[in-house]
Amino acid sequence: MSFIITDAGIAAAIRAGDLGIEYKITHISIGSEGYVPEPAQTELRNELQKKAITRGALVAPGQLHFETVWDGVEEFEGKELGYWLEDGTLFAVDSRDGDIITYKRKNTVVTEACELNLSASTISNITVELLGSPYATETVAGIAKVATSEQVETGTNDSAFLTVKKFLYALDVTQVIDKLVNNLWLKLAARIFPVGAAIPWFTDVAPDGFGMMKGQAFDINTYTELAAIWPNGIIPDMRGCGVIGKEDGETIGVYEEGEVKEHGHDGSSVYSTNLGSFVTRAGTGNHEHQFALGGVGGSNYPVLSNGHGGYRNTEGGGAHQHWVDIGSHAHTVAIALFGALKNTINHRKVNWIVRLA
Repeated sequence: MSFIITDAGIAAAIRAGDLGIEYKITHISIGSEGYVPEPAQTELRNELQKKAITRGALVAPGQLHFETVWDGVEEFEGKELGYWLEDGTLFAVDSRDGDIITYKRKNTVVTEACELNLSASTISNITVELLGSPYATETVAGIAKVATSEQVETGTNDSAFLTVKKFLYALDVTQVIDKLVNNLWLKLAARIFPVGAAIPWFTDVAPDGFGMMKGQAFDINTYTELAAIWPNGIIPDMRGCGVIGKEDGETIGVYEEGEVKEHGHDGSSVYSTNLGSFVTRAGTGNHEHQFALGGVGGSNYPVLSNGHGGYRNTEGGGAHQHWVDIGSHAHTVAIALFGALKNTINHRKVNWIVRLA
């Protein structure tokens, strides 16, 4: 870099010292000639544009920062820069023996940012003045400054802006992710799924910040919000369980075994009844029984005097009837078992999870 303070610039600084005042750099010019600057210069060799600075700052004692904007329809290669005091004096020249300092395309706008370090010299009364737009802030409209990667990582600069690329880079920075999780996701999760809400989950691995509801213990000092719901430090075991809205007066979270609602089966009941006594038909029943007498050689029948066996009849009993007393009684009916071990509905198996906080 070939940068010099001109003789006119040094003289202006001496004069300002004698008068007890400060001179301000107010303009920057650009030209197309490349060379090694000379102290006697009072102008650029081929000046193209001369602009008021749009931003000026005293970064440190003797270290000046300023910016300006090159615009217009022309296209050029800037190879010389001039720094002008408020009274029109060319204070300093920067030219790099033909190297291009700034390239401007046709119909574009280019912002030129310059750093001028006078800390190594005896000049202490040259400063800068803001004559154009300042940097944009929350309260001041101005020029937007793009944040550097270092500023993104530290996260302390409140005046620089993120490009899309820097924003994507920021999403990979650990502290940015932590802030997004703590300040955005967890607060959003608290609204969508408050601590204590049982959530159906279709995998066997709970997401970060959540726990399975399998009757396990948790640290009540770490998860204070969870402890406010379950002070005993135990997450309920929801395996094989569904949930039912509680009635007024019932205790929240109480486990109840499944039951079958009281019911009957129409047409299947057997009742106790008194069937009374039944009688055979009256005026009938006169009969007799015939039996054989023993024959010759028979061992089971008597032998008649003529040596032959015979038959005899019992005497008739006459007309009569019989009474049958059935009385009061019941019959036991066994109904065969049918169905599963418990009442269910059509369903899919899930894990229940709860947010840990």
